[in-house]
Amino acid sequence: MAQIYAPFIGTVSGAGRPLRIAVVAAPVDYFLAPGFAERTEIYRMLTAYEGGVFRSVSYRLASWFDLARRRGQIALGSGPLDPARRALENFLRSAVAWLALEQGGFLLHGASIIRNGRAFLFYGPSGAGKSTLAAMSTEGRVVSDDLTLLLPRAGALVAAGGPFRGTYTQGEPVVGTFPVAGFYRLRKDDQTIVRAGDDACFADLLGNLPFVVDQLPRHSHLIDRVRASVAGTPFRYLHFRRDRDFWPALDAAERG
Repeated sequence: MAQIYAPFIGTVSGAGRPLRIAVVAAPVDYFLAPGFAERTEIYRMLTAYEGGVFRSVSYRLASWFDLARRRGQIALGSGPLDPARRALENFLRSAVAWLALEQGGFLLHGASIIRNGRAFLFYGPSGAGKSTLAAMSTEGRVVSDDLTLLLPRAGALVAAGGPFRGTYTQGEPVVGTFPVAGFYRLRKDDQTIVRAGDDACFADLLGNLPFVVDQLPRHSHLIDRVRASVAGTPFRYLHFRRDRDFWPALDAAERG
């Protein structure tokens, strides 16, 4: 993990005060019994947010951190079915998600590609085509096909390179920050075309904020915070087919 994360340590200027997390060994194998041995199971992580404290429980890990105090704790179980690296990385993802939200940004479950110095964001539910789109891109550098960090910088929204690359492993990890060109809600289709966005695009964006979305019904002010962060950034639909380059359609939409 130290090797994977090393290129990104200290690369985001103005990142704020770090979290100080104590790690302790728990006298249990698991906090949630995993179903990996008997069946394929979507990774489970239970979350709660109250009084500025975020708490989570997964298979080998139980954690909390206080955003204001910048303190927290991880209890790590010893069960072999959930590798420690995966458990710890999920904690780091949750911490990044809430720290970004606090700063006026967010962590998006979406693919991101840097082209001509700008970041293009592609999102949608599982199966929408994020990994497919990243793999078929003929131009630019793929930051991730899974998670992308968005932060406010100088009155604009930027995408930051990070270690959460998902299944995409080609090329060197992207380091740095890049102004956001637009958000594209993905739709698989038999044609490749860009359509104007609508309010549903923003609603779908909210549904793709991991570790945060489950808390939105009880903390609606967070929705306003996300809305403010994307103000002025274009939202569009990208209908695409797997055998056709999608960049000409994006270029035409930006021109028109």
